[in-house]
Amino acid sequence: QPKLEDKELRARKAEAEHWFQRGLELEQTGAPIEEAIKAYQEAVNLDSASSGALVNLGTIFFNKRAWKDAERYYRKALEVDPEYALAHFNLANLFDEKGNRAEALHHYLAAIRVHGRYADAHYNLALLYQSSGQLMKALKHWKIYLKLDGSSSWAVIARREMQKLRQATVIRGARERASNGE
Repeated sequence: QPKLEDKELRARKAEAEHWFQRGLELEQTGAPIEEAIKAYQEAVNLDSASSGALVNLGTIFFNKRAWKDAERYYRKALEVDPEYALAHFNLANLFDEKGNRAEALHHYLAAIRVHGRYADAHYNLALLYQSSGQLMKALKHWKIYLKLDGSSSWAVIARREMQKLRQATVIRGARERASNGE
């Protein structure tokens, strides 16, 4: 009897994958977003471990600014797969958007713990550190980002931000020495 259950489970997973792919296709072709939502929800109904469908549902709701729904789907994806870097990254973006820096920081760091070469996570970490005055940490993540993605249009911004940090540090350092009578 276990073989029949395995066969049914495989069939459900295959059908869930079909619905997940259908959701992707609907999103890519610009179909009404409700159709993509239905496809992803069908994938999750068939396979509750469909973390890709859960993350995509979270992103759809994030884009609609439906924060509670987005967070719920991202957290479900992390319950299924705690090492899912994209789910951590997206959850960090959500918290960043809501102004919850501590949770954003936690999930950006989790994303790079799982996937150290996650360029976008390093970029967003640099911005988060920079905006909270942790300039050396920001500089570290700008440098890592540029090593990973040094030729994109975002790299131009990263270089500009690094230059701002260097200038701020040099100016502040010179002022501190002057005020100390050096």
